[in-house]
Amino acid sequence: MTNANDRGAQSARLHQPFPMAHYQDCLHYVQSDLRARGLAAGVLVDPENIFWLTGYRSIGYWTFQALIVPREGLPILVTRIFNKPLAQETPTIGGVEVIGDGDDPAASLDAALRRHMGEAGDIGFETGARNFTGLMLRALEQRAATYRIIDWNGVCEERRRLKTPAQLERMRSAANAAVAGLDEAMRTIAPGRTENDVAAAMLWGAVGAGSDFFRVPLVVTGPATALCFTTWERRAIEPGHVVLLESAACIDRYHAMIARTCIVGKAGEEHRAVSGLLIDMLNRAIDALRPGATSGEVFAAANRALEGSRHYRQAGQRVGYSIGIGFPPNWAEGHFLDLKANDPTVLEPGMTFHIVPSMFTPDFGMWFSESVAVTDQGAEVLTSYPRQLFELDF
Repeated sequence: MTNANDRGAQSARLHQPFPMAHYQDCLHYVQSDLRARGLAAGVLVDPENIFWLTGYRSIGYWTFQALIVPREGLPILVTRIFNKPLAQETPTIGGVEVIGDGDDPAASLDAALRRHMGEAGDIGFETGARNFTGLMLRALEQRAATYRIIDWNGVCEERRRLKTPAQLERMRSAANAAVAGLDEAMRTIAPGRTENDVAAAMLWGAVGAGSDFFRVPLVVTGPATALCFTTWERRAIEPGHVVLLESAACIDRYHAMIARTCIVGKAGEEHRAVSGLLIDMLNRAIDALRPGATSGEVFAAANRALEGSRHYRQAGQRVGYSIGIGFPPNWAEGHFLDLKANDPTVLEPGMTFHIVPSMFTPDFGMWFSESVAVTDQGAEVLTSYPRQLFELDF
């Protein structure tokens, strides 16, 4: 099997986000886990974990692909034929097995395992990955004559929770680009313009500031702001509208986000009440974010802002989620680390979160957020923009 050092650390055509030593350390960590569990190999299918381990990324991640990680040597990527040139250019990948557009992905993966692993024994599979279906598992189990499928989940995520200094630098750059997108969007808001005008400005600002491709940001105005997770749909901006903005950016697949709320004109009493509560929640969460605190303690600190108020957050809602690696439509790591009620997870330096208190009334919604890193001393706010309800006077 090819050694990474023999292939060169950098291709003239492909930017590898981190030095070869970084990926060798990641591979050593994963292979040590395989040996400790007595597994002959592991199979990763989550595109974010594949990227974390190898630096390989392709917009073709929406078709099935799998990374076979042996106990020794470089991984083998099983992927759609159109991804082959990119995979071959990635120096951390030792070989490529292609899936033709008319091929059965399960059969292709099974053949690759037999070819490279022989009488393999037990193989760990990322059975909990969001893009690994029950149909795929069933199809593989029906073919698995020379190996046994063992659940193998959370290994990469355990390391991904803590960002390295180099990864944090990418996130600081992403935060700057996200702020640039937010600022362009803010400057574009005016009566008569549309949500699309604002979204275009936000994307232009973030990409112009260096962002790679990422999930669409959120731009919503007027009564539609009461509907969480809707986004721009050509609606016209009118005086009195609430405008929700959530900007994001990505550098080398590492993300940061920032959210703000605007009023087109003067805010009403209810606008000021809700925005005041949310900003207080955000401030309290950031103040509580420190090594040794628990996820649940940060959630509780934020929600103390609501004591005595008629507004409330239902128990179990999270106040923030881990951020880092993402592929559209995802930009979050909240499936393995977040800030939620009664969570005993102890915070450590290097953890990164998007803290985003939000509230949706029958008439409007609001949110305010920052991207934040846990440091040895407490919290570093990666995003930088005035933390207030913006009343835009025209």
